[in-house]
Amino acid sequence: MNRLLPIRRSALRSHSSSPRGPAATPYANALSLRRSRCASTFCPPNIAALLRPAPLSSSPPPAPSDGQQLTVHGFVRTVRKQKRIAFAAVGDGSTLQTVQAVLPPHLAEGLSTGVAVAITGKWAPSLGKEQAHELQVDHVRVMGENDAAAYPMQKKYQTPEFLRTLPHLRSRLPFNSLILRLRSLVTAQVTSYFAKHDFVQCHPPIITSSDCEGAGEVFTVAPDVPSPPTPRTSDQPKPSEDLFFGSPKYLTVSSQLHLEALAQSVNKVWTLSPTFRAEKSDTARHLSEFYMLEAELAFVEDVNQVMDVVEDMLRSVTSELQSSRVGHELLEARAQAHEQEGGGVSPSTLALRWQGLIAGPWPRITYGNAVQHLKDAVAQGKAVFEFAPGHEDGLQTEHERYLAESVGQGKPIFVTDYPRNIKPFYMAPSSSSDASSGGHLATDMQPEAQAASTVACFDLLVPEICELVGGSMREHRLPELLKAMKERGLQGAAEADDAAADGSLQCYEALPPNFSLSANMLAGAFAGIAEHSVMYPVDLLKTRMQIVNPSPSAMYSGISNAMVTISRAEGFWSLWRGLSSVVMGAGPAHAVYFASYEATKHALGGNEGGSEEHHPFAAAASGAAATISSDALMNPFDVIKQRMQLHGSIYKSVPQCAQQVFRTEGIAAFYVSYPTTLCMTVPFTALQFMAYESMSKVMNPTGRYDPYTHCFAGGIAGGFAAGLTTPLDVIKTLLQTRGNATDVELRNVSGLVQAAKIIHQREGWRGYFRGLKPRIITTMPSTAICWSAYEMAKAFFIRRSTNAATAI
Repeated sequence: MNRLLPIRRSALRSHSSSPRGPAATPYANALSLRRSRCASTFCPPNIAALLRPAPLSSSPPPAPSDGQQLTVHGFVRTVRKQKRIAFAAVGDGSTLQTVQAVLPPHLAEGLSTGVAVAITGKWAPSLGKEQAHELQVDHVRVMGENDAAAYPMQKKYQTPEFLRTLPHLRSRLPFNSLILRLRSLVTAQVTSYFAKHDFVQCHPPIITSSDCEGAGEVFTVAPDVPSPPTPRTSDQPKPSEDLFFGSPKYLTVSSQLHLEALAQSVNKVWTLSPTFRAEKSDTARHLSEFYMLEAELAFVEDVNQVMDVVEDMLRSVTSELQSSRVGHELLEARAQAHEQEGGGVSPSTLALRWQGLIAGPWPRITYGNAVQHLKDAVAQGKAVFEFAPGHEDGLQTEHERYLAESVGQGKPIFVTDYPRNIKPFYMAPSSSSDASSGGHLATDMQPEAQAASTVACFDLLVPEICELVGGSMREHRLPELLKAMKERGLQGAAEADDAAADGSLQCYEALPPNFSLSANMLAGAFAGIAEHSVMYPVDLLKTRMQIVNPSPSAMYSGISNAMVTISRAEGFWSLWRGLSSVVMGAGPAHAVYFASYEATKHALGGNEGGSEEHHPFAAAASGAAATISSDALMNPFDVIKQRMQLHGSIYKSVPQCAQQVFRTEGIAAFYVSYPTTLCMTVPFTALQFMAYESMSKVMNPTGRYDPYTHCFAGGIAGGFAAGLTTPLDVIKTLLQTRGNATDVELRNVSGLVQAAKIIHQREGWRGYFRGLKPRIITTMPSTAICWSAYEMAKAFFIRRSTNAATAI
């Protein structure tokens, strides 16, 4: 096995923090000094700077003078040792050429192919004919040794298949290093062009959950973990909990979807990123991994504008390449390969290709005219194709090659306006003006009809290479896009009609059955805290006005009188006394409340039929089940809240109130009103949920997220249910506040029936509706806030889940 010893090397990295520790300052100073010398003696000139051809720029770097002392770093390509003198060819990858080093035999000891050296000597004219200058060496420093006998990179032709087995070494070949410099130059020129034209470079993710090409030829991403002990057959999907990301993810086949979204923000975007295709085809047209240049432009109304950008960009890049050192060396390399191997692209052919790219304008022909041109060529005996050209069959490689040669005459050509049925669904229809130029597509069709049958797209065909660039106008109108998806039979298109009005493909009727319990609970907790925090002062007024036999100072004639009296006597902030108790209990209670509601509703079939079916009794039963579980958590906090809301309350804090009630009345005090609470909240919740679901169906038949509907329906449903259940709420208030009563009979009340009798004996039927107005006034905005907050949180979690599953 060949073993390459490491050579001294450095790298530039950006750091977000400064060095740490005692040695930080000296090390930082050393780095600073090292970088400051890069512009002078630390970075010696490379070989390309020494052996540069005629100046390629207006201000080339100065050439070294004869007799100048130089140090050259590189790898030994060949060594010729004679009795009195030795010659070594040294290259560093900056050019195809090498520097000839002339050195005495003792300095050539240890030198062989692949050895990394730093050679120092005088730059002098060469006596030989192969080079103009040479380096007369007086010092050699070996920086990396190499075993020449085992070194596989020899000075002879080696096939690409063999070189692929040596990925760490093949770039050392002069032509392969030239390809690296060619890629670097083209990337720099593309970046410069797009920057000058206000395009924003983006870096879309490589791991995605989409296949925008739609062919399904994707690589699946999975962690390298041991397989589960239980074998799974190929037709069994992998459970989501076993997936690293929670859903299947793939290596990207295109960044189109990401760029389309980003273009809506900054108008013009582009990327040059790796692309992966799981295509088992060993041809020049199919690669498993390659870099693809993609761009998206917003506010473009004509596909010709896109073709103008493509033509201008390629012409600019080719022009820079033609005048660059890399371009000259590439022609030189092709000339040498053509002479030695007798095959491949000749330098004259390559130069003509570049000239064709630079010359303009490039011809543009519609698909209909292109097919007719191919048919005419066959009829006239100018061409013979393996596949007969046809309008519905698309263009084969042989067709594209003939079109590029015969129509382009050395230039690339654009083929535009392909038939709709052979192009992706997302392409926009051709404009009538574009279609009218393609008369051969269907001679008996009007331009408008032709436009409807073709799409505004293009393929750029280059001589010999064939298709190089493809582009199109995107269909931005949702109804037309959904129609195209349905016509192609794409999954989900048939179910998207109801959501077309608001631009959403996600059914919103309820949280999905497989939605996480934590998301349900978080949405419910958010709704409960929002509701009770906003409406707490009005709830305090309701509690004060429902007290049976209040003290003279706690008697109020109405809501406004109660608010003014309490604010004057006890201070404005007393309206929020006991709020922390509600916040502590409302979060968990409402989390359980809505989680139980959604789970019970789904179990009873309340989510079946989407937005087209109504299940009022399932909603009522689900609400009743939800309140039983949530009130068990909320009842103790409700007792503490109402004790602290009373006039003249002796409690200073929630913990003090809880301790005092527990010490004097026992644990039963927190649940004495629980049966009454259930008697009130179960019918209240059943009525509220049934009314809310019914009103939502009428006001929002599509089932999509609509904050106005949720707010209005929630408020009306709450007021309706509150009015009908006020008697039970009055009884509940009496039971929950009995511990603070001065009346012996009220203090010793022990149950629902006894409390109802006392209220009827003292105040009659009117007593059951004490606080009706504040209860309705409290409940309507409370339920409006609660439902609005819950639906908003639910929509947020659904949107986040959808984005995570499809993102982008």
